[in-house]
Amino acid sequence: MINHFMPQVGRKHGGVVQFAHNLADGLVRRGHQVNVWTYTLEPEGAHYTTSLLPGRRFVQSWLGLRLTHGLLGNLFFCLPSYKDVDVLLAHGDTALLGLKNRRVVRVMHGSALGEAFSASNPLRFLSQILIYLQELGSAMLQPYTVGVSRNTSRSNPFVRRWIHNGIDTVRFCPKPEVLSQYPSILFVGTLGGRKRGNFLLDVFQREIQPHFPDAVLEMVSEEGPPIHGVRYHTGISEELLIGLYQQSWVFASPSRYEGFGLPYVEAMACGTPVLATHNPGSREVTQNGKFGILARDHEFGCRLRGLLNEEKLRTRLLEKGLHRASELSLERMLDQYEALFREIAKKNG
Repeated sequence: MINHFMPQVGRKHGGVVQFAHNLADGLVRRGHQVNVWTYTLEPEGAHYTTSLLPGRRFVQSWLGLRLTHGLLGNLFFCLPSYKDVDVLLAHGDTALLGLKNRRVVRVMHGSALGEAFSASNPLRFLSQILIYLQELGSAMLQPYTVGVSRNTSRSNPFVRRWIHNGIDTVRFCPKPEVLSQYPSILFVGTLGGRKRGNFLLDVFQREIQPHFPDAVLEMVSEEGPPIHGVRYHTGISEELLIGLYQQSWVFASPSRYEGFGLPYVEAMACGTPVLATHNPGSREVTQNGKFGILARDHEFGCRLRGLLNEEKLRTRLLEKGLHRASELSLERMLDQYEALFREIAKKNG
């Protein structure tokens, strides 16, 4: 497997990093030998092995990080020798990998086109358009391209396989006895960019605190401005994250774009009702609001107040969310990846 980074306690990471870790660990538990080429050291407690990708110091610099994701990363990913692997599963830059190894499984975690149209500055828009063109080319040339959601193929018609992300429903589970006694809201993401944590901070101050003075907003993000009732958590372990899901009344995400949206499923599995804005990932995971509440920006605060006010509504969403999370379990996802690996092995003798 190849991924830029793997989870490190104390450092913030996104959903793709956590997904790569869960997939690698899950495959090892099923008896596969998994090595991950990455720029970070082996995570504590990981069951897979790791090998460092070349150019680690450069990639971890401010400039290197921006140049390699989607651009120079295509060159760095081609430098190691992968001759002994049966399957090369890659998250990210694979425009050139298909020329080196025909057994590449490219996992598309959404579309750079969606990222481009959710960008807040012209440079990011341009870089995502360039990455999108690479995504089209790599999916066209690599027959084992997998989308983590069906909406991926709306932007990239060459993605013909879908394997939904899955979460460990044994670890991510409800724990009613730890539910907070005060109104509590959880956010997982970044303050800026498409995740829009700052938007939620503004909603919390303007529309929630006047009605719920004792409400608490837990922000799993980078450190933000000091605000009464807001707690920031950066680079926390999965155990602590699960605890935050289990104690929260509502999971709120005003994200502009998600290719899938792993936190939606994590919240559902922990019995936490989901409130999200409309985007491709939220619509697919909640099935257009059947398993959660989707709201426009102007009604987000009102719908959040309604969820905090109505315990019966939260209970209904809890039950629906648990059912949806069972459909998106880690075990189902692993079954599908193993079936794909068997197909590749059969074709390659």
